[in-house]
Amino acid sequence: MSDSAHYRFQSDQAKRLARQVTDAAVREKLLEMADEYGRYADMIEARAAEQIAVEATAH
Repeated sequence: MSDSAHYRFQSDQAKRLARQVTDAAVREKLLEMADEYGRYADMIEARAAEQIAVEATAH
């Protein structure tokens, strides 16, 4: 599993848990964590795309 896929999986897990808990504070924290995991995945994918672009122009 790639790093970005790992973080997307963690984001999905946190969202699933958030739907199941009854405590509003816990739900909110899980949703915050899900968003953060999604941002990590986005950053990893953006860096990978940049690296591919740099390598393509170098050749």
